[in-house]
Amino acid sequence: MVRGMLLMRRFVLALGLLLAFAPAPRAADTAPPISNAAEWGVYRTRFVAPDGRVLDTANKETSHTEGQGWAMLFAETFNDRPTFDTIWNWTREHLQRHDCALFSWQWNPADPKNPIADRNDAADGDILIAWALTRAARRWHAPLYRTAARRIIADIRTRLLYADAGRLVLLPGLTGFRQKDGSTMVNPSYYIYPAFRDFARIAPSREWWRLQRDGLALLTNARFGRWGLPPDWIVIDRAGDIALAANVPPRFGFDAVRVPLYLMWGRVAPPSRLNAFVDFWNHFGDKPVPAWIDLKTGKLAPYPGSTGVQTIVQLARFYRHHDPQPLPAIGDKDDYYSASLTLLARIVRSETGG
Repeated sequence: MVRGMLLMRRFVLALGLLLAFAPAPRAADTAPPISNAAEWGVYRTRFVAPDGRVLDTANKETSHTEGQGWAMLFAETFNDRPTFDTIWNWTREHLQRHDCALFSWQWNPADPKNPIADRNDAADGDILIAWALTRAARRWHAPLYRTAARRIIADIRTRLLYADAGRLVLLPGLTGFRQKDGSTMVNPSYYIYPAFRDFARIAPSREWWRLQRDGLALLTNARFGRWGLPPDWIVIDRAGDIALAANVPPRFGFDAVRVPLYLMWGRVAPPSRLNAFVDFWNHFGDKPVPAWIDLKTGKLAPYPGSTGVQTIVQLARFYRHHDPQPLPAIGDKDDYYSASLTLLARIVRSETGG
């Protein structure tokens, strides 16, 4: 009797995990690449060097794992395998660490003798690279990509997931985010929800379900200021209480703007999670929204958000109001980050259909 009950519990748990991570159809599974490939051509020409290094044009053409991962996702989405391989090969050869499968977060071409001054990783970059490899393995039926993805995913799970005050959190990197006082710094924009769904398929573990569940719960509680917006960085103390990080500007800004994007991409953006963002942005009517807001004082950035920010705003309004306005295109003056957000929003719109 007891054995039968245990078997039934395991069956129900397995079924629950399967249902929780059963992916809805998306472009790479059910349809050809999205049609606006010309915009990928613009991005590739302006920001991807011939050797596969992705250039952050607003930061002295440094390179980051975030950018390498995004560009790999773009190449996979637009079915550009030669460029995907070029970017992946440069990333693997120059940024992958020797002590694990994760990646040093930044490459600085201004210091050719020591281009990696900080060998620490960035969790979002690790996740983006692993997810791009996962998608590429599926699109092009390439087992080598899957093998590489599983190695990275395994180290993300064992080295970056941390049980903190009863919740599973994503550490932003291997070192520097667990404080001496027992608190933990977390970046809500590093939770790339659609990637967790794919990770659960390629490297099954209950922890991917728990990370998504706890991440969404964390986001519910990490709301500040008049509009109830998440900040770029938060701190979780040893009791589990959430506060604004003390050593960075308390802003809903350049990082946190990606939170609604990943919620929509992961299909976990019901009105209860999206309303705060859209209500804030709708406050400005047809005017460009500001680049950031200080969540303590309410002060707004004295300059508008980039084209990429405005594209996310338009996408979120589409989800909320079902108003099929065209999304902005990459502008001639857009830097790497703005162009990346623009292209990401276009892909999210295509893959989720709103």
